Amino acid sequence: MSDFKPEELRESVEVLGLQSSGSVYIWNKNRTMWAKVEQEQKKNLFSQVGIGVKSIKFTIWKQNLSLNNAFSWQGKHCFITDINEIDRMCLCCEVTAALIEPKTCIATRFVTTKNELNRPVTTPQPVSTFPGYLVEKYMGYAQQKPQAVSEIQYVLVTPKIITLELADLIEIDGETYNVQIAHTLDEYKNEYEIVVKKDVGHAEP
Repeated sequence: MSDFKPEELRESVEVLGLQSSGSVYIWNKNRTMWAKVEQEQKKNLFSQVGIGVKSIKFTIWKQNLSLNNAFSWQGKHCFITDINEIDRMCLCCEVTAALIEPKTCIATRFVTTKNELNRPVTTPQPVSTFPGYLVEKYMGYAQQKPQAVSEIQYVLVTPKIITLELADLIEIDGETYNVQIAHTLDEYKNEYEIVVKKDVGHAEP
């Protein structure tokens, strides 16, 4: 039996839905609700291949809500990872979310066409602009002589509707990443392993 008390729903939370205009996707406010909010000590492993982030739990009245939605609480973005009914006698549920801010991502894809001489020409073309969640996978250094190359691998989590292809270029905060591996079996999200390589200068002798 739940010990939930309706008077505990004191926090104002915005329910967000993903909307599109052409190839541009953004999170928009759908409605506002009241919730009990608890920040959890454990990490939220919202990505299957990336590191965990802070987790937060919302207790709310049952309503039309799915993992395709997101929350905004106190100006912070919350990526919903789980929705559970508290018990059959209570008209409320618990929503677990990852506390992580989305990045504006611009996807570009190289497309091969033919020019006026009927020769193949490869040119970059914009695919979409969308909110994505960037987490680190791991950091590796490939030591070379006379220089060192830093290869940084990240995981980019996207709403399910966002589909990327291998070798797509993703611009995030002025940095360009290359899509290397796609994980698309989840019903509500996609995950892409992306990488950026940087020359960090000459290695020490």
